[in-house]
Amino acid sequence: MKSSKLILACALVAFSSSAFAQSRSFETLRDNFAGGEDVHCIQVSGFLCRAALWMAGEWEFRDAISDVSSIRLITIPRQNFKSQELSVPGFREYLRKDNFESLATIKEKGDRVEVFIQQAGSRNNRYLIVAEEVEEVTVIEVNGYIDIQKLRDLEKSKLLSYQPQ
Repeated sequence: MKSSKLILACALVAFSSSAFAQSRSFETLRDNFAGGEDVHCIQVSGFLCRAALWMAGEWEFRDAISDVSSIRLITIPRQNFKSQELSVPGFREYLRKDNFESLATIKEKGDRVEVFIQQAGSRNNRYLIVAEEVEEVTVIEVNGYIDIQKLRDLEKSKLLSYQPQ
């Protein structure tokens, strides 16, 4: 599965709800794996994210994500989980203990994407998306406010859709 299609599908599902909150989960994951072989962690500001979408021709998302303050992403080879005697199901359990609820799960050709949400009710919100592929696990954290109605309007106008191949 192409990563871009997977991330788009995750984003569509994740942005269909409006409650978020702060969590320690991403920091814990990053602290456990930072500096590991083939572990990549990036953080971009909301402004840079919107600029990248604009340059990629995805300008229609701009209004919906105008209040996103940052996006963090970490990619971890599955082997690193094994070498530290940790597991992805164990991380999902940690998320539940951190008051996250599973919002949606997408499975396709052995890949699994799960979207988690932590209820808060503020405009400084947070989603956690866990994308499991055969060789690696990617966790995406979105911080800020996303206008769900604008995303729904994009979907209705057929500018936003996910077509599995």
